[in-house]
This record gives sequence, C-alpha cells and structure tokens, in this order.
Amino acid sequence: MGSHMINHETMYGLSGGIYWVFMLFRGVAGFILPLILLYLIYRFLKRKDGEFLQKSETPLERLKMRLVKGEITKEEYEELKKIIEN
Repeated sequence: MGSHMINHETMYGLSGGIYWVFMLFRGVAGFILPLILLYLIYRFLKRKDGEFLQKSETPLERLKMRLVKGEITKEEYEELKKIIEN
C-alpha cells in the first residue's frame, strides 16, 4: 500500500522552492484585497468637498437653490434673504 501523505508540490503543480512564493502571495492578497475594498467604499461615500453623504443645507443655501432653479424671482430672493438673516 502507498503512503497517504499529501504532497503539496504535486497537488498544486509547483515544484522546488516556488510553493512558498505561492503561499506568501495568497497571504498578502488575503490581507491587501479587503483593505482595497474598504478604501473604495470610503471613496464612494465621500463627497468631493470632504463631507460624507449629504450635509444638511442652511435656509440661505436652500433659498439660493430656489433662485437658481427659477422657483422664485430675484426680488423674492432679496426679500426672503432679509427675513432669514434677521
């Protein structure tokens, strides 16, 4: 009867001292790949201005957006701006 021991060199098709390089690469990849994934998630969630997700707008910012969208006139903007600032 033959030996029941597993020969890793034969199992992975690697011969000589190259097996440890393969195992080292697996270990490094197992550590680096999750870090890269976490970094990509972080970059996806981070806005260009450095804030995460959506920051809350001030009333004046909302008023400016209404003016830009054409929802209010310049005169209405100036009147509402005075009310907000007081």
